[in-house]
Parts: sequence; structure tokens; C-alpha cells
Amino acid sequence: MLANYFPWYDPGTWETGCTSGGDIPRDGPYQSDDPAVIARHIEQARAAGLDGFAVHWFAPGDRTDTNFSQVLNQSPEGFSATVTFLYHILPGANQAGVVEALSHIATNYTGHPRFTRLGGKPVIMFSDMYRIPNADGVRPSSDQDVSTALARWAEVRQAVDPNHTMWWVAEGLKPDYLSIFDGLYIYKIDHACCPATFEKAPRWAEWVRAWEQQTGATKLWVGTVMAGWNDLNSAQAHCADLRVSSEPFARDRLGGDYYAQTWRAVLPTRPDFILLHSFNEWVEGSYIEPSQYFGDSYIQQTAVWVQQFKTQQPASR
Repeated sequence: MLANYFPWYDPGTWETGCTSGGDIPRDGPYQSDDPAVIARHIEQARAAGLDGFAVHWFAPGDRTDTNFSQVLNQSPEGFSATVTFLYHILPGANQAGVVEALSHIATNYTGHPRFTRLGGKPVIMFSDMYRIPNADGVRPSSDQDVSTALARWAEVRQAVDPNHTMWWVAEGLKPDYLSIFDGLYIYKIDHACCPATFEKAPRWAEWVRAWEQQTGATKLWVGTVMAGWNDLNSAQAHCADLRVSSEPFARDRLGGDYYAQTWRAVLPTRPDFILLHSFNEWVEGSYIEPSQYFGDSYIQQTAVWVQQFKTQQPASR
């Protein structure tokens, strides 16, 4: 049970007007680089039953890299961390840089005793699959150009992990990525246009199981759960970020029932593991981190759901 973790906040973040619904952390605005903040977050995550963080990571040597290292080094036994790899979406990135960034992770982190593993193999999460650049930094024109993106990822995998010694888990609604990657998850399980998209979890799981049967190779189905969503404030011009532009929207948390609905959609699919989106995404408003509005209610709710997940029978292979 992992949760997306965002390591780039400053005390002034909550004064920008870009965060969700005017809520703020219960423990006050914070600096993500502060070791005491990271320690507190790990302890809160453990209280929620989480086994680790998927730390959103941009590049070697930058803030996300140093804070990922902090998370690893502060994690106690039984808690781990991996990255959600985002180097390829940075302005100016090219394919050689993607290879270099992934090699940095493989060389410097995957041997760490607290790096997330399944069956002894390190796990790396990926997002925004189609935004993979070529040697000149040119990206496919849309997420529909899967063949171009696949060809580039195949070259990257051959350069970094040709023997598949790691689990590479792709994101999105294009199961064709399973020809290169070892698993699939959905980052955004609700949309302005299409409420309750999360109810399609059985269909997404079946995509993965079908690829597994076709290839004879184990493919990981990663179910996503989410406590809520409210990124309406992010539409302001001064809130521009690296996310793909999409219509902002909000979903009422319904006192925790929205969260429960996402769990009830995922649990019957018998996922190999579950990704919580998120521990502390304060722009999109999906956080369970204790807040001024919600207190620690979502920490408590998460602990109950995680216990249910961990006591159910595993998926048959």
C-alpha cells in the first residue's frame, strides 16, 4: 500500500491561492525540505497503514532528489519509498536525459534497504507516458500517439534495464504500454466530464490480466484510491504548473463516502498493490494528510480500509 507523496512545498505555498479549497495542513504551513516534516509525514503515513511513499521525482540533484533521499534515510523498517518518475516532462528534457536520470535512480537508490521492492525487485512508478521526448526533445503530439511513445520507452528500457531486473509500472488508459512495462495504474480516477470514472477499475484490471495471459509474463495491476478532488483554484493564470491542462473540477468528499466508493471499486479486483492518490497533493485536493478542515479523519479511515485490503485473499495467478 503506497501513497503518492509531493516533496516541493514551502511555507508560502498556502498563500498563493493555488491550493485546494482554502484548506491548510493541520500542523501548519511547512517546508518540504525540513527533516522534522518528513519524519512527521512518515509517522502519519504509518498510522494510516501505508507501507511507503511514491515520491514524485524530477531530476538528479534537484529538490525532489534530495528530499527523496531524506525519505529513504528516515524510513524505519517496514516502510519504504520509490519514485514516481517525472524527468521526461521537464522543459528541455531529451531522451538521453531520461536514460541518465533513470540510471541515477538505479545506481544510487535501488540498492537502498528502504527502496520499495516486490519479490525482491525494485519498483519504479512512471506518469505522463506519452510525454517522452526524442533525442531532440520533441514529444509526441498527443496521448493517442502510443506507437511513437512506446518506441522511445523501449529504447530507454533497453539502455537502463534490458533484463527487467526492476518493476516498471506505467500510468494511464493505454494498456499497450504493458508490452514494455511490467504493470499499469491509473493516476486520475475521476474527471470533470465523467464522474465516478473509478468505477471502471474492473475493466482496467482485466486489461492487465489479459496482457499477462497473452505474454506469459507477470504484469502488476495497481488499483488507485482517492479521498477527494478539488483543483478549481489551480485554474488561475499565476498557478501554471507542469500538469497537462484539463478542466478543473471538484468532488464533494461526502464525509468520507467518496473515498469509500473508490475503495469498494478497487478491492474486488484483487490488485497486486494499491496506490493512494494522495498523501499530500494540496493543489489537486486529494490529500489525506491531517488538515484544518478534516483533521486526521482520513488517516483513520485509511487505516480501516488498508486492514481490509491486507486481510482479503490475494489474486489467483
